[in-house]
Amino acid sequence: MTPPASPIRLGSIDELRFSAVLADLDGVVYRGDEAIPGAVDRLRSWRERGVPYCFVTNNAEKSAEQFAEKLMRLGVPCTPNEVVTSADIAIAHLEAHYAAGTGVFCVGSASLRERVEAHGFELSADEAKVVLVGLDREFSYDKMAIAVRRVLAGASLVATNADLLRPIHGTFEPGAGAILQSIAASAGVTPRSLGKPSPEIAHVALARIGARLEDSILIGDQLETDILTARTAGIRSVLVETGVPAKHGSHIVPDYVLASL
Repeated sequence: MTPPASPIRLGSIDELRFSAVLADLDGVVYRGDEAIPGAVDRLRSWRERGVPYCFVTNNAEKSAEQFAEKLMRLGVPCTPNEVVTSADIAIAHLEAHYAAGTGVFCVGSASLRERVEAHGFELSADEAKVVLVGLDREFSYDKMAIAVRRVLAGASLVATNADLLRPIHGTFEPGAGAILQSIAASAGVTPRSLGKPSPEIAHVALARIGARLEDSILIGDQLETDILTARTAGIRSVLVETGVPAKHGSHIVPDYVLASL
């Protein structure tokens, strides 16, 4: 798709015609444990009208089942099949490029480590051929040192995502990208990031709901992840202003801008 010269500001999402929706979660549907005003009603209306949607998130802390449970608690109709996480893409990458039993040093949540192990890989600090980085709330200097040593010994450095900042409870917190950059800078390597803005997560989500690129929109709050994903995947993009503030002077331009859902 040719990038627009400037975005079109919408008063309501109803001004657009589309038959399927991909949407980010943090900053679009909720912030922390609270729904963003209007988001739940909007998603429920799409469900009632038969408009399929699928959530695409770089958050690899939880499983699709856990995200679906959270959305249901907030009042959003959702099944695990309607959530694609960067962890899903990371696991698929490991399975495509490494044999079962390969050692993986996983810097991430308990859920991510459990998934890596459940898919046949060995969690290892000493024999790792891959260092997989996600958001880790227990990240420490010791973990960074192990990761750096493994990368210097030849292990691949792979990340669920490279987000530096994420919205939460009316403020912001460092994302997995902050952890990733510390390891990459120390080891002097360029990591591979598998979540947004890679278009693969969008393609997986569209396949799950049986939607076509040209009939869909992707809604997100971050230019460098959500909107760039839409651009690389060839989907119309809608930037909502309820999440991470847009950086001035960015070369990434959404098709549309909307105050909120």
